[in-house]
Amino acid sequence: MARCRMYPTPAQAEQMLLHCAHARYVWNLAVEQHGHWRPGRETAPGFAEQCRRLTEARRDNEWLAAGNADAQ
Repeated sequence: MARCRMYPTPAQAEQMLLHCAHARYVWNLAVEQHGHWRPGRETAPGFAEQCRRLTEARRDNEWLAAGNADAQ
């Protein structure tokens, strides 16, 4: 079986790194939101609430809005 290797151009590699940085930021934000939950408080934000907050963050932060929403 032949192996096919793909090598990104420098611009593609930079874009992939940005996708990873955006995804890491969003992941860490979700972890932080859940980390604030304690017994006796309201529940941690669910999926729909986190989506709403992400949409809000994308609206307020040009660098985040420039990223791929699917990767985030």
